[in-house]
Amino acid sequence: MNARRYRWIVRGAWLLGIITFCIAWPAIDYPTFDIEPQERAKAFLQLVVLHGSWLLWPLLLQSGFKGWLRWREHHRWRASGATVLALACALLCYARFVEPSELVVRRTVIPAPIDLNIALASDVHVGIYTRPAKLAQMVRKLNALHVDLVLFAGDLTYDPPKNLAAALAPLRGLDKPMYAVLGNHDVELPGPPLAHKIRAALAGSPVHFIEHEVIDFPTFRLAGLYDWWSARDNTAFLESLPRDKPLLVLMHQPHSLQALRGVDFALAMAGHTHGGQVHIPWLTDWMFLRTRDEKYVDGYYDTPIGELFVTPGIGVTGMPLRFDCPPVIDVLELRRDHR
Repeated sequence: MNARRYRWIVRGAWLLGIITFCIAWPAIDYPTFDIEPQERAKAFLQLVVLHGSWLLWPLLLQSGFKGWLRWREHHRWRASGATVLALACALLCYARFVEPSELVVRRTVIPAPIDLNIALASDVHVGIYTRPAKLAQMVRKLNALHVDLVLFAGDLTYDPPKNLAAALAPLRGLDKPMYAVLGNHDVELPGPPLAHKIRAALAGSPVHFIEHEVIDFPTFRLAGLYDWWSARDNTAFLESLPRDKPLLVLMHQPHSLQALRGVDFALAMAGHTHGGQVHIPWLTDWMFLRTRDEKYVDGYYDTPIGELFVTPGIGVTGMPLRFDCPPVIDVLELRRDHR
């Protein structure tokens, strides 16, 4: 057998191994998830991307070694190509494996008519990309915080495991109540119809769902809204509230701010945007405005309607990447003397 034929046989064997790897692992994983029939092909491709991305590591090592070798051999152009490929692989490895595994606590001081510390989390998206271990990490972080109120702004799931009770079980380890609303992926927009399953899975847990409800605390009120895309909210129930206490509003999408015109509220809190997941200065905000008509992507905004905070959330959808936008639990320090 000549050397050329041998090389082609070796390359073919590697290619066959890569294809097998990228299909077999997703095929084993796929049946464990609750996926709508029309989304099955897309979900399988997402699992191929998720598991196949592990091949970035050997590609990084190979291209880095080849770049070094070609440089030593004085093949500058070939060395440059291999080096560029190695840098691209390193960037993708960071965005796929490093940053999404983080969970940072970000503190923001917000002017308000009340002194209150709030932990705000959102968009954990337990499912195809984000596994229950990430939810357990969130619970540990929340339990370690000394705050007055814990809120979750929707999207617990994203094509979740069929055993939803087991997937969401880490939430039962919360050492304080968490008030939550459901997000679009929880209420079939898009996704399987999960609202009733989620509520059943978390019955008796510290998680309390408050859509279209008002919770009366001694020094403030907390209201929850339905997801904007469900078109179920009529905020007249908020307009009729007495104004003897500050009103905080928890919602999933920043667009729900439009429903709060005429409502006297101190702060509205939302998630949904993921901060873009991949943050590129100026470009990310421009893309949200052009493609979603969304002006509020990440952080605190003093809007014409009222004060709004948008958290970039914890999980991922679309592509399993985060870059310059790590998973976040936001601690909002509401302060009267900050005005």
